[in-house]
Amino acid sequence: MDKKIVICDFDGTITKRDTLDVFLERYAHPDWHIWEKKWFEGEIGSRECIRKQFDLIDGMTEEELYRFLRSVEIDDYFSEFYNLAKSKGIKVAIVSDGFDLIIRTILEHNGINDIEIYTNHLEFNNGVFTMKFPNISTDCKKESGTCKCKIVNTFKKIYNTIFYVGDSVSDFCVCDKADYLFAKHRLLNYCKEKNIDFIEYNTFYEVIKNDRLGLNV
Repeated sequence: MDKKIVICDFDGTITKRDTLDVFLERYAHPDWHIWEKKWFEGEIGSRECIRKQFDLIDGMTEEELYRFLRSVEIDDYFSEFYNLAKSKGIKVAIVSDGFDLIIRTILEHNGINDIEIYTNHLEFNNGVFTMKFPNISTDCKKESGTCKCKIVNTFKKIYNTIFYVGDSVSDFCVCDKADYLFAKHRLLNYCKEKNIDFIEYNTFYEVIKNDRLGLNV
């Protein structure tokens, strides 16, 4: 039997917009863009970038944080996709360089509370954010908080077929490690530049309807 897994990025992939970018735009000092540029150009890793950016958030309350997270919209077809995959015995996991507190709060608000998530850890107490990075790798050239390559390579030992769904920079290093890649936005352009095979998508509707995955109904 062909054991399949669908690995999904979160920000900008499951959510309609990049949650962290919107969050920082709204609550952080504008200098967060400086660190974003340094990360995008490869001068710093994502761990350093996100620490510096969150240091620029001052005076946030718990009420503000959770009000924002409950306002985040997810892809209109993600819940349908996830339920179909479960019904077909296809594993779905989220692998993100974001944060568990943010991802779980958004998903639970949308009625999803049983999905496997690999990401960075975030706590918020008395106005202070505390971060931990349980999924780092000493081999990670990007110095990412969550080394997606390490996690995907582990899954490759368990599953026969790897599907990956992504959209942006944090997916660049891992996109050539999947058997089938769904790409949009910056990831799509990167794959074109590097001659990496991909399946273009805009929403999870196209993922559902793709014959390779076998969810087409």
